[in-house]
Amino acid sequence: MLGRRTFISVATGAAVAITTGTAAATARPTVGHSDVDRLRGLLAELWLEDDRNGGGPVLEKRASDLAARTLSLQQHGSASQRVRSRLYAVAAAFTGFAMFAAIDSRRLGEAQRYLEQAVTLAGLSGDGQVKHQTWRYAAMLAGQRGRYADSLAAAEACTGTRAHRTDPLYASLTHSRIALSASSLGDKNRALRALERAHTAYDRADPAEARPSSVAFYTRGELHGLTGITHYRLRDPETAEFHAHQCLADLRPEQRRNRAYYLSQAALAQVAQGDIEQAVATATHVIAPTGADSGRVPHLLGSFTSALNQAAPQAAVTRQWNDRTRTA
Repeated sequence: MLGRRTFISVATGAAVAITTGTAAATARPTVGHSDVDRLRGLLAELWLEDDRNGGGPVLEKRASDLAARTLSLQQHGSASQRVRSRLYAVAAAFTGFAMFAAIDSRRLGEAQRYLEQAVTLAGLSGDGQVKHQTWRYAAMLAGQRGRYADSLAAAEACTGTRAHRTDPLYASLTHSRIALSASSLGDKNRALRALERAHTAYDRADPAEARPSSVAFYTRGELHGLTGITHYRLRDPETAEFHAHQCLADLRPEQRRNRAYYLSQAALAQVAQGDIEQAVATATHVIAPTGADSGRVPHLLGSFTSALNQAAPQAAVTRQWNDRTRTA
């Protein structure tokens, strides 16, 4: 995990590596704000596809290729300083998307490489929103790798961004990520304080404010979903299930990946309460009908299968579930 000092040193040291190339042609194409806006439109399309089916190698490669195209414009085009800053921000956002897609399909080694690139580009852009995005994904990646102290440090780094300081929605995102990381460390008091701050900040946010497509997922329902995960990690499955259902009721129809993910979370909370038959009924809805390809969903279903077999290894419904997953 890259620390805050590393963020600065990498961003400074890599500037030459990113911007230096062969001798420029005599006629350099002009790059303007309209070019940046077109790239942002392509980024929004990627996020829409992610909502539908989750991340994966195909979206990861598409985002990586678009990041390379953006950096090519940066290197070979003629642009104002403002446009150059926006190009770095878009390249960082594409790279961050590639990192998220790699995390979603549990390609964690690839995600780490994207993280290092995204940190550099975000630093060069000076864009507080993309810096916030990069640190959020850094926290997620560290959590996936079981490095919970690093996850918390990355989540805390979000508090230093301009986006966190000026936009309550970003502040809410920060605190929800801190809550998740703190709960993984078993720090109940800190996790619950962070959740309270996340909900309070969300209440102050203006949902109509224009924001990047990377935060379109963050509705009140998503906050309920993250709250549910935090309570599940704090061994409060009843509260976790309540928030999972609140989340599911609020999801948009196209958010198939998130629906599959939070249905799996609800099923885990139910089996933790000993409600075995209901848990299996809930988990059954995750298989096939959702159409989500996210690698995190099968991984979560694997955790559910383990929990189910530990809780009720001889139950008929457990045997039926095991048979179903073997043939799914």
